[in-house]
Amino acid sequence: MSNIIFIGDSLTQWFDWAGRFPGHRVMNLGVSGETVEGLFARGEYIRSIVANPDFIFLMTGINNIVNGQHDILFLYREIIHSLTTWYNKSEMIIQSILPVGLPGINNNAIQGINRRLIDIAREYHADYLDLYRLFVDAKGNPVSEYLSDDGVHLAKNGYKTWSDAVERYLK
Repeated sequence: MSNIIFIGDSLTQWFDWAGRFPGHRVMNLGVSGETVEGLFARGEYIRSIVANPDFIFLMTGINNIVNGQHDILFLYREIIHSLTTWYNKSEMIIQSILPVGLPGINNNAIQGINRRLIDIAREYHADYLDLYRLFVDAKGNPVSEYLSDDGVHLAKNGYKTWSDAVERYLK
């Protein structure tokens, strides 16, 4: 039985990770509406409530991007630096930011940030879980049945795809 922590925004918060992985001790630290700045600000709180996780799954940034803020990598790196310092015996898994189906949001920008996240993962000896590729079709468009009607949040099929990828990682 592993201790697994999921950290992120509403995409993380709105899924029953503990129910999906009943053979593990799971903590869901998703906060709806949270930005990278918000996650950075609650880092010490996370440190105060989390002890010795085996796995840390991190996904954040979509709320910044939806609000037109793409300059998130400096603080993202700081979050990862803190987590890998505090939990140096844990496996850190940086999950790609997912594509969205919103007019005015360029998924190419998300892909660009994801490419930089790969570099940051290497820098901090973390793993990178590429979920983005699972959420787009052969033409690179978001798979509509994975997204809810708002184009950002996930439908049941989206959560199944994501949690199946996490399960494959854990095996």
